[in-house]
Amino acid sequence: RKDTWRRDARIADEYQPNGDFYEKAKGTDAVQFSRGHQVRLLDPCWGADTEEAARNAAETFHYTNAAPQVQGYNDIDWGNLEDYLLDRAQVTRRKLTIFTGPIYRANDPFYGHGRVGGPWRIPLSFWKIAVLQKADARWAAAAFIVGQTQYVQALYEAKVFSGLKPYTADEMRTRHIQTTVAAIEAETGLDFSAVRAIDVQGTLESTRQTQWIRDLGDVRI
Repeated sequence: RKDTWRRDARIADEYQPNGDFYEKAKGTDAVQFSRGHQVRLLDPCWGADTEEAARNAAETFHYTNAAPQVQGYNDIDWGNLEDYLLDRAQVTRRKLTIFTGPIYRANDPFYGHGRVGGPWRIPLSFWKIAVLQKADARWAAAAFIVGQTQYVQALYEAKVFSGLKPYTADEMRTRHIQTTVAAIEAETGLDFSAVRAIDVQGTLESTRQTQWIRDLGDVRI
């Protein structure tokens, strides 16, 4: 694969940190971040021919598709969920659509004071909505929030934010949870009304709409 990261020409450079942000030698920060694919490399690797598939894969290497994630979090916490969802689609040979991104909060910690263009605020958690074809005319949506706070303790002080009850702020920042599409809408300001009605958690009683994912067997979709 060609994993040469580059800026997206459609967006001003000031809004997309370049490679200096991720280079260990370019700063003295206590935590080192990797380029965390939001649209993962494997997901768009398809098309009419191998050339189209390769071109689609290369498009994932824009900095606008990268988010600062600690490598262990990217490989395990975030990566295992991605693998699980892709496996479900492959095993059932059904269509799968993924929406994903960071959750931005006003009290996110700063990183990169000594780096060009820095510092930047670091998102402490990321969301994902998976829409899986269950049958020819039936679909199901599952919503997740996965925190990376346990990997970046050196960057933040405990802060309180509301939402996603009944779990505490610390639990929500450090645990993996399956929640509702509506909760992600509230956290991000995005509109997912088109899939809200097929949310597998949304039909449960309110006290069960958010649950910890202790292992991937806890995932409902």
